[in-house]
Amino acid sequence: MITVIVDRDKVTCNIIAIYMSGHSGYGEEGNDIICAGASTLCYTAAYALTDICGYDDEKVLRIIDEGSESVNVRIMIPEEGDEDTKNRAQVIMRTVELGLMNLAASVNEEGNTYIEIIHSKED
Repeated sequence: MITVIVDRDKVTCNIIAIYMSGHSGYGEEGNDIICAGASTLCYTAAYALTDICGYDDEKVLRIIDEGSESVNVRIMIPEEGDEDTKNRAQVIMRTVELGLMNLAASVNEEGNTYIEIIHSKED
């Protein structure tokens, strides 16, 4: 199962980071459409934060344990930037959150959870 954690600031409720790890188990490694969809959404967020918001890609995207069969990624919004940049970053992160939630709703079935979305707030 892929686990996605959407981490929010406890005061503003803005998304701080999205963490994704695991393997859906829906298909064979390299041919799993659920993993492909979830990965595409996360990588699109990272590229959009870099291109649209001007953030340094090394501060935004972190791939953990790259050689593994499972995905293990962190997309994080840096604290820098003016208000307009931060607002654009929130739109990007919220769009990806909605995409992941929709993916989970469309593929999870009774007895088979391929992707789980966990919402948390920073303490």
